[in-house]
Amino acid sequence: MTAGEESNIETDQSMISTQKVIIFVIFSVIVFAFVGLYGQLDAVALALASIPWWWVLPTMMVLSFLNYIIRYVKWQYYLSRIDIHLSHKDSFSVFIAGFTLTTTPGKIGEAIKGYFIRDIDGTPVAKTIPVVVSERVTDLLALVLLAMIGFGIGVNTGDQLLTVLMLGGVVFVAAIVLSQKTFYRKILKRFTSIGPLKRFQDNFDDIEHTMTRTLGPKPLVVSTIVSLPGWFMECLELWLLLSLLTGAGLPSLGSASLILLLQATFVHSTASIIGALSFLPGGVGTYEFTSIALITFLLGITPDLASAATILIRVVTLWFSVIVGFVALGVVTRSTRRRRTTSELSDSS
Repeated sequence: MTAGEESNIETDQSMISTQKVIIFVIFSVIVFAFVGLYGQLDAVALALASIPWWWVLPTMMVLSFLNYIIRYVKWQYYLSRIDIHLSHKDSFSVFIAGFTLTTTPGKIGEAIKGYFIRDIDGTPVAKTIPVVVSERVTDLLALVLLAMIGFGIGVNTGDQLLTVLMLGGVVFVAAIVLSQKTFYRKILKRFTSIGPLKRFQDNFDDIEHTMTRTLGPKPLVVSTIVSLPGWFMECLELWLLLSLLTGAGLPSLGSASLILLLQATFVHSTASIIGALSFLPGGVGTYEFTSIALITFLLGITPDLASAATILIRVVTLWFSVIVGFVALGVVTRSTRRRRTTSELSDSS
């Protein structure tokens, strides 16, 4: 193995640290404990026990996985925009393996996907890492749209709409700025010539090319539209939980149940937006606080049920993705080792 390859492995391992994951788990448990205390532990435990786990948990996992598949379509679309063509096996494995770092602030740790792609076909990391930024921007835009739909029909209160619109406006303006070549050539290029950003100077053209190709008007619209049904899958999960926990029974097409769906869509989307923009690891703490506050004060649901729903939705939407990510990471790691072994044997012969 060459020194460069050893450096690559060290880079990958430094980003995926078992110690960091353990710290995050402890932090999450503490947050969950506070959530439980807020709703009163005994009452929250009873609410959790009332859930028919044998089918609810698998259903939520299936919905989450559908979210991954839909967002994978966007990932493939982005790669095609910058002329990267991987097999579906490699591309899907890399995409899912990025979930191991979902727990980083703003999910920016998913940039490790760029290192995985480099190991597969040699593509410079600077060309692929900006794709993660484009993913996050269009994810946020989709969540803002979902929140506005849920708000406009299912919630109908005053102050929260302004907050959602302001957040959406900030994200949209950021997307427009990041898609402009002028931003890179007249502003960012100056920053990459000094200080800590100087190391990106040689890769400036790759960064500019990827960002303008993935956040231009057409890809911005297409990728945001693709993201909508993906994130809506998670809203369906919260709808299911709230319907069962409040005693309304299974979700249905009745007017009351559909209103609850819109309310769940607003709650989950808004909490996800605030969690992402807080830049706390995985949005832990800010998502939970926002979710409980909205469920309790806007929907009029008791704190114990709000706490139970929040804990369950986070276990599946956050921690299930991390577990699936580590499984995919194993696949990517084995494939990389086989590829390197084959290359070394070829070089030695």
